[in-house]
Amino acid sequence: MTRQTRMSRLRLLLEVTGAAPARWVTTTVLVSLVLAGLDMVGVLSMLPLMQLITSGSIDGAFLTWISKTAGTTDVSVLLPLIAGLVLIAFLIKSIGALMFRWWLLGRTTRVSALAAAALMRRYVLAPYGSHRKRASSEIYRNINDATGQAASVLLAQVSLVADVVTMTAIILVLAWSSLLATVFAGFLFGVIVFGVQRLLRRRQVNLGEEVAASSLQAWQSLMPGIEGFRDTRLTASSELFVNRFRAARLRGARAQQQAGILGDVPRYLLEIAFLVAIAGIAVILSVTGAQDQILSVLGVFAAASMRLLPALTRVTANVATTRAGDAGLRIMVSALDELDTEGQHDETPQAPTPPTGDIVVNEVSFHFPDSTQNVLDGVSVRIPENRTTAFVGASGAGKSTLLDLLLGLLSPTAGDIRCGEQIIDDDLAAWHAGLGVVPQDVFISNATLAENVAFGLERSAIDDDRVREAVRMSLLDEVVAELPDGLDTLLGDRGTRLSGGQRQRVGLARALYRRPNVLVLDEATSALDNATEHEIAQTLQRLQGSMTIIVVAHRLSTVRHVDQLVFLRRGEVAATGTFEQVRAADAEFARLVELGSLQ
Repeated sequence: MTRQTRMSRLRLLLEVTGAAPARWVTTTVLVSLVLAGLDMVGVLSMLPLMQLITSGSIDGAFLTWISKTAGTTDVSVLLPLIAGLVLIAFLIKSIGALMFRWWLLGRTTRVSALAAAALMRRYVLAPYGSHRKRASSEIYRNINDATGQAASVLLAQVSLVADVVTMTAIILVLAWSSLLATVFAGFLFGVIVFGVQRLLRRRQVNLGEEVAASSLQAWQSLMPGIEGFRDTRLTASSELFVNRFRAARLRGARAQQQAGILGDVPRYLLEIAFLVAIAGIAVILSVTGAQDQILSVLGVFAAASMRLLPALTRVTANVATTRAGDAGLRIMVSALDELDTEGQHDETPQAPTPPTGDIVVNEVSFHFPDSTQNVLDGVSVRIPENRTTAFVGASGAGKSTLLDLLLGLLSPTAGDIRCGEQIIDDDLAAWHAGLGVVPQDVFISNATLAENVAFGLERSAIDDDRVREAVRMSLLDEVVAELPDGLDTLLGDRGTRLSGGQRQRVGLARALYRRPNVLVLDEATSALDNATEHEIAQTLQRLQGSMTIIVVAHRLSTVRHVDQLVFLRRGEVAATGTFEQVRAADAEFARLVELGSLQ
């Protein structure tokens, strides 16, 4: 990866968090220049101090000014005074450096958090068709781990700039005190820093890839074990996923161990180089006839090394961090590019109210992007307003795909779907505002019953009376009465406190809380016992005429009394009418009724 490529990716990282890259970087560099100036002052102040210690002379503008200000030429008085000034200079620089580090960490950790949120936003607003193809483990890895690695690269690069500016300022001071000695020390440290980094580069990049791969492998092992807890327990496969997770984490740990030691190697070499540099400078000054300057120059170099060595160590560490984190930065930027190319769903309705009227499916065909075979082929049907319409058919008939099209989760390959005169795809947010959907598998979050019924609302915005109305209509009264805290009872992750039938009724209550124009039930009664299913069916009958109800079901009792039944076969409408009309018109449907199965 070239530096230009990395810089463009870091620019994108800042942009998605709402930061202005130019201003963000400029501010950081300006603060670094101020700190570099303080470092320069601190090292410069060592020159008169060492002159006073080695020669006792007060020659020079600074010492003369101090002497006049203090009103004395006594070395015993001037020495502690100048030493105190040097101490203050270094103290101010240290406090400034600590404050800068705090400020910089705050900025970069904020970027990490905002980048994760920006990536999550794109994932949750991605087209449904694209979302279906993604692996959850990859999504979690990208949001949680890749953004953290990307932010670590940003911090490393910014810190690198700050340290380079500081080192440049110190080197200028050293060159002023002894150019030859500075050239020698610079050559020595440069060979070690750049030579070692060149040798380590490929391995550090590979270790970054290894960390990213092990992170994905760990997520792939963790999710089946936790989210598929029931299946894992019943198939006695817990140890399989634990072993896979352990192997992935150990793989990542080994990579991080190697990355850590490779990052530390330059530090120990620099410590050795420092001793060689001091000895070399002493020899150079002796050979060049500057014996009287040896102690003074060595004192300045020693003071400068207090700043240079940590800065050089940070530079090598930040280079290692950048190389290791590049994989995460690339993954995050690649995900952003992919998601932005796909487009994002807009949750803000354009119209003030949801569309109303008959729903008309007009010559709709659909095939998935990775296939040329139509799942639906020329489907046309009218769903009357405030009537109940059921879609039935054998497995593979296209019921689920047609329902996803009606919900606006997928878009037709050909044809269109209208409500009234409005094509639903033209303003999906307004269309969704008028929908209440009960899926086959109702998602229950680890929140209160009231928050699950009024899903998507903050607790302060929930209308409890409306919740109770929805609870009553979905026959959850007895369940609420048995819960320890009523509507404020936590239901547990995925509704562990509830039975399958109770979760379905929570889903129905959620849909009814929205007071929808269109109520959609996707196999919503499949998990209910016969008695509860019959009661729900009666509830739906009472709702008939007050809203449009669309049902996908295989239970005869659910669809027998609907106003209109649409029988699908191999992606086409085979028959339409009342239950009895369709049974009379279509032999396959009649046979399914006889067998008692419509799934």
